[in-house]
Amino acid sequence: MTMQGAYNAKNFVNDYLKEDLPTRLLKYRNEWNLDDENLPDPVRYLVYEPIALDRWPTLITVAISMNSIVREDYTTRLDPLYFVEYSMRTYIWVKDDDSEQCTAKRDRLTTVIRSALLDDPCLNLYAQPNNLEAFIDESTIREEYSDLTQIKGERMLAGGYLAYNLRLQEVVTSVDVADSLDEITTEVSPLEPLLKDL
Repeated sequence: MTMQGAYNAKNFVNDYLKEDLPTRLLKYRNEWNLDDENLPDPVRYLVYEPIALDRWPTLITVAISMNSIVREDYTTRLDPLYFVEYSMRTYIWVKDDDSEQCTAKRDRLTTVIRSALLDDPCLNLYAQPNNLEAFIDESTIREEYSDLTQIKGERMLAGGYLAYNLRLQEVVTSVDVADSLDEITTEVSPLEPLLKDL
């Protein structure tokens, strides 16, 4: 395990949602008595904001900021072990010909994604093969929803996002100082041949 950084933080959430949501959406369709038209599977999972949206639903997960870094412990190699907290957002974009259905799709999909983010056992089960400890602070989750936007024809676009704080365990892996010193002492100085003649 090493430092993860914002790039790995957003990719971790993105990959987790991509793995988790198909099964979770099926469960919610059964519970809510909906088909995949009314509660669709996302077709794109991105970790950047594209210039234009061309497929729906699209999920976009980004890191907004790094909030805090707290040294928690040391590894057996005496490398410092930190908990690093990131402010994250997962955006949801859906499209439909009907304003009401467009809004409903967005709201339902947001709820299912919230469920996935709050499912700590599933989140950490996904984290463990990567030797991570991941935690989403449930008290930080909030949702915001956009106004409907009319696009080509009578089609409507609805968006929203979930904001939350993600904490990852990260390590600063120190360079082995003894090995570095050995390399330095075995290097021959370019001045050494000249010094022999003095």
